[in-house]
Amino acid sequence: MTNWRIKTMSKVALITGSSRGMGKAEAYEFASRGYDVIVHYVNSKEAAENISRDIKEKYGVRTAVIKADLSKEDEVRELASKALEVFGKVDVLVNNAGIALYDDFEKKTIEGFEQSMQVNLYAPFLITQILAPKMAENKYGKIVNIATIDVMTTYNAESAEYDASKAGLISLTKTSSLQFQPYVNVNCVCPGWVATDMNKELPQELLDYQTSKTCKGRMAKPEEVAKLVAFLASDDAEFIDGEVIKIDGGYKLM
Repeated sequence: MTNWRIKTMSKVALITGSSRGMGKAEAYEFASRGYDVIVHYVNSKEAAENISRDIKEKYGVRTAVIKADLSKEDEVRELASKALEVFGKVDVLVNNAGIALYDDFEKKTIEGFEQSMQVNLYAPFLITQILAPKMAENKYGKIVNIATIDVMTTYNAESAEYDASKAGLISLTKTSSLQFQPYVNVNCVCPGWVATDMNKELPQELLDYQTSKTCKGRMAKPEEVAKLVAFLASDDAEFIDGEVIKIDGGYKLM
């Protein structure tokens, strides 16, 4: 965590879960567009610091690295507070971080549901509740929530708690858009299968089956999702608000 305040005229993007996967790709995409970037992590300190250093060197932007366990309310509040402390503002919030528990439906527990809700829904709500009013005061803000096609075109009993939390995030997108109009745009991106490290650990048979159900015959690249997120956070998307947008390569319900 940077312990001094950065004076900046650039737009500032806070991306949760940006030490790997889609969040990492989003950090690079925003930096390439001239945004100052806050890299958030919970365990991967070295990875987060390497990303921060690299994008600073490549793109000449300012960065900060902040640790926070999004399952803990006090740390979520501290994340938002430190982001404002370092840069003085947050123009773009990407609620990217999430956890997914895959298991037989019969083995699922209330504890698993609560854990999923804490990270995937409660944390985005709380960060939005803290930062969006500041955006509204500045008459500028973009929030992009990351959900999943699992709550739009596919349904899996094995990921019931993940899907339930992401369905709640879609609802939060709508209510937040209404609450913070007209200056804060809130949208939601629903990726299909993405080639992240987490997914690469799944059985190859499952991956082959899932990719066979897309028109593209492959998973999305994290960078492809990042470009959509960055577009929704740009001024070119000013009239897109309260929307839920799929990026799934033509994934079919079969």
